[in-house]
Order: sequence, then C-alpha cells, then structure tokens
Amino acid sequence: MRGAGLGRQGAGGRRARPFAPTDARLAALAIGFALLLLAASACGGGAPKTPTATPTMTAAQAQQRLAQVVLQPSDLPSAFRQDASRAITDAEAAQARPDAAQALRQYREWGQLLTYNVAYSAAPAPGLVFNATTARVTNSATLFSAASGATSALAYIRDLPSASVAGFLMNDAAGAKISDTQVVKQLDFPAVGDESFAWRISGRATFTNGFSANFVADAVFVRVGRIDGSVLATAFGAAPQRDQLESFVGSFVRRARAQQ
Repeated sequence: MRGAGLGRQGAGGRRARPFAPTDARLAALAIGFALLLLAASACGGGAPKTPTATPTMTAAQAQQRLAQVVLQPSDLPSAFRQDASRAITDAEAAQARPDAAQALRQYREWGQLLTYNVAYSAAPAPGLVFNATTARVTNSATLFSAASGATSALAYIRDLPSASVAGFLMNDAAGAKISDTQVVKQLDFPAVGDESFAWRISGRATFTNGFSANFVADAVFVRVGRIDGSVLATAFGAAPQRDQLESFVGSFVRRARAQQ
C-alpha cells in the first residue's frame, strides 16, 4: 500500500531539491509524531471501563522497568542515535487533553501507571529522501497494573476517528506545519504481541525555513501483557522499509515480554 500524496514535487508544484535533513528538521517533525501518539493514548471519550486498579509498584519502579522495555540503541542500525528519552506521568499526559480531570479518572480506571518515550534519528544524509530509508523511529510504552486495563486503553486508541488523528498532527507538530494529512487505519501488518494493529500517516511537512517534504509514518500499536506500546517509523518521500519496522516491533515485543 502506497501513502497518499507522495512524490518529488515541492509545494506549489516545484520540484523538491535533494537535501540532507538537518537535526532541527527531523526533530521538529518527530515532536509532532510524539505528540500524536501521546494524545492517542491520552484522549478522553468512551473507552471501555475496567475496575479501578491499585498500582502495584512505585513510579520509580515503573520507570526503571519501562526504560528496559523501550527500544535500545543496540536494537537499531549503527547510523541511528538516541535523541529523546523521558518518562511521562499521568498528570503530564492529562495536560494534552482539555478535560484533564476526566483524563486522570480514566487513567485510574485503566490502572495506568506510567508512560516512557524514546526517539532515534538516522544521521542526516541525502539518502534519506525518496528511497524508503527510515529517518526517525519513535517508541512509546505504557505500563498498567493489569492486562485488562492495557486492553481497554488499546481499544480506545483503535477506535479514534481518523479525522481526529490527522487534526491533532496538523495542529501540534512543533516547528513544522503539517498539511495534506491522511490517516489509513487497519494497515496490513503481521499480528504481534497479544493484540496489535497498524496505521499509516502521510502528508507534507513544511519547516520554518520554507523547505517542505512529503513524509510517510507507519505506526504499530501493540499490547504485550499489561504493557501497551507503539513503534512509529518515518521516511521522507516513500513509505519506510517494512522489514526494518518489523524488526523494530519484534525487538520491542521481546523486551516487553521479558519485563512482565
């Protein structure tokens, strides 16, 4: 399946010149994707209810576990470097929603304990454009007190309307204007973990210096026991290599299994 709106032409029909994406360009686009995934897991609404669960570990213990679950530098090609790594508390996640109080109640119902995000970027080079080379990998993991809560949270993400996902990405990509966004849900991807699904997000990113490029981001959402996770690979001008994404997801699932 090919992403919509891909090609070599720049905005207004101009042919996009070959370029080496700078750190700032990659970071700006990645911030938008990270915000999108955080919002997907934090948005309110009619999520399935589960009994309120009592946390079985401290935030520090949850962070230590999740830091081992997310992708490590050894899981990626040597050309990638880690440029983001942080824990996100329920209170911080709730700030992505206009109904923060309701968000916190929902997290309690799910038994959500903590989220941990990492991001990796390939070294900037002209080869990152138009050849399906992955330029950015973002991985998020959320720990719940029970598998039932993780199942409910994942079900809510799956049911998010495509328009809501596209709208959030267009409005919140810090440092870059995202336009022509399309979201393809139920992207064909091998089943992994205990349950999973995949989406494709495509569009155009215009950076503050006026440069613009088409992007395709494939995101796989997966539950492994009481851990929900997402692995998102982004490429410019073409869909990211499927075998690479499968490898990243496989590494995440193995790590999540080991930390149950």
